Amino acid sequence: MLRTAYLLAAVIGFAGSAFAGDTMMLRAGEWTVARDGQGEATKICYGEDHKLGQLAGAGMDACVQSRVAAQDKVLTIDAICQMANGRVIVHGTIRPTGADAYRADSRITFEGAESKAVSLGITARRLGPCQPGDAPG
Repeated sequence: MLRTAYLLAAVIGFAGSAFAGDTMMLRAGEWTVARDGQGEATKICYGEDHKLGQLAGAGMDACVQSRVAAQDKVLTIDAICQMANGRVIVHGTIRPTGADAYRADSRITFEGAESKAVSLGITARRLGPCQPGDAPG
């Protein structure tokens, strides 16, 4: 699960640099993030605006951007990442689905001792201002 999260961060990180004018932005406030096939969504409070590209996770130095294509506000991302146990190939899209809402769909192929491919779909939607007591993340 952890490596899947890192790879999604890589896909989002590549996306951030492809849109001029900070078009793809997670505005300050409470967001719900849901992964397809998992019952409960995660809520995250952002105390300030974040470009999607700023959310690329640590440990992604071994990833190389192969291609990012932006057409009609849809990003197509292809990346190759070298990890400890082999190579990872990511093909994904990120698209806005409404005001303050995004959908990311990725096909992630792990090549190495345990070769396999997985599909990962994630939706993120802003709910509004952070709630009292929320710690910005």
